[in-house]
Amino acid sequence: MTRIRSIHAALFAGALLAGCSRDMGGMGDMGGMMMSPDAGDMMMVPGVMDVPPSEGPFETVLARDLDPSPDVVEVALEAKVADVELAPGRRVPMWTYNGTLPGPRIEARVGNTVRVRFKNSLPEATTIHWHGVRVPAAMDGVPAVQSPIAPGAEFTYEFVVPDASTFWYHPHIRSDEQVERGLYGAFVVRGDNEPAATSDRVVVLDDILVNGDWTLSAFDPMHAMAGRQGNLILANGRARPIAPMERGGLHRFRFINAANARYFRLALPGHRLLLIGTDGGLLTAAREVNEVLLVPGERADVLVVMQGDAGTVLDWKSLRYDRGHGTGELPDAVVFQSRNGSGAPVSTPAPPTVLTNIAPLPAADVRRELRLEESMNMSGEHGSGHGSGSGMGMVFSINGQVYPNAAPLNAKLGAVEDWSIVNTTEMDHPFHLHGFRFQIVSGDGQAPEFPAWRDSINVRAEKTTVIRVRLEDHPGVWMFHCHILEHAERGMMGELRVVKP
Repeated sequence: MTRIRSIHAALFAGALLAGCSRDMGGMGDMGGMMMSPDAGDMMMVPGVMDVPPSEGPFETVLARDLDPSPDVVEVALEAKVADVELAPGRRVPMWTYNGTLPGPRIEARVGNTVRVRFKNSLPEATTIHWHGVRVPAAMDGVPAVQSPIAPGAEFTYEFVVPDASTFWYHPHIRSDEQVERGLYGAFVVRGDNEPAATSDRVVVLDDILVNGDWTLSAFDPMHAMAGRQGNLILANGRARPIAPMERGGLHRFRFINAANARYFRLALPGHRLLLIGTDGGLLTAAREVNEVLLVPGERADVLVVMQGDAGTVLDWKSLRYDRGHGTGELPDAVVFQSRNGSGAPVSTPAPPTVLTNIAPLPAADVRRELRLEESMNMSGEHGSGHGSGSGMGMVFSINGQVYPNAAPLNAKLGAVEDWSIVNTTEMDHPFHLHGFRFQIVSGDGQAPEFPAWRDSINVRAEKTTVIRVRLEDHPGVWMFHCHILEHAERGMMGELRVVKP
């Protein structure tokens, strides 16, 4: 048994000796825990609850633009507690933006000024981070550059959006708990070369951990090992919702993975998908694929032609994926359904051929290595992470340093850098960089199949991914971290300080 597996086995045994008897979804002893055949990989990873399809509205709620100017989008957001119907007759108190889950969908065009008047009506401080949007550092919503917004306080975020893509927003303080409680929303920025489609939908994917009585399960340090993976999958805030579709249409889905730790390996059986965009916007050309893997924080835009007879119901599934520590033992799960309408098939727009141009970044001026690592805190004292972790448990680090007790990386504005992200652990880690977008140089020693702009990428267990980033436009302090939120809040995070030459 390796060192890390020994650590996990020791933690698991400690939890049992402590008499952990939580009800995690009413699924029997040990909360429906899945166990890997390797005893050292015994992890508390629950199965997915079986729920009936949920009728009702599928779309996210569009935020109201309060400014009449065509070049300005102004919205009001209030973080507050609200009862949300996650499934028919099942209402759960959640933390929300404007009382909806997900929060209101903000829409803008490239070059628009976006102004968000935010009020915090929660019982604790919070912020808003604009995930993937290249904003000035002061608007990034992280404690390194912004004082947390206290209960009852207000703050105005304002910035110009430079890129067209599918983004999202969420807190960046105690994010493991605040995002799990429901604080997230979609942010769509459109450009001038959007491909024609019959429909254009945002689908925000999430999972939460609930008890048998549909209350949110308590937050436990044991969740930090593999990240808090839920037993209830949500799409646009509902369990197993139904998306009405027009037969024959070329439908666009903008997928966002807002889950704390779950990887969504999306597939629509019997259909081929056209991948047209990643985190940073459109690809150079559409790519036909059978499935799309979305790690926490990541986005993907796909097109699909809906086939079948009138009334046909199809399951969008998340196929099993082994990201380490027993997660590969979980079966496929239904994420949401699509239902063909009763009308005649509509004409199908021609799939796009050329989408955009992505010029490769020039050779790097600077090379860095970031080692993603795990260890165990046996002291019983509060962990050094700045989130909800405490006591004996896993500690996550980069280059042996646990944030916030980590020396920052210093860089110069305009530099091109190659980062070798070395995953020394036995589980995958999704890596996210604030403030800048990057291109992949290699993953597992292989060149990427196609050029793309990204801000989030999976780094496989015991593998290395090399990314290339140009530090352009915005000096300041920027975060980089694992986007399994329990790992970030327990130390797998760092700061990049970019200064003008």
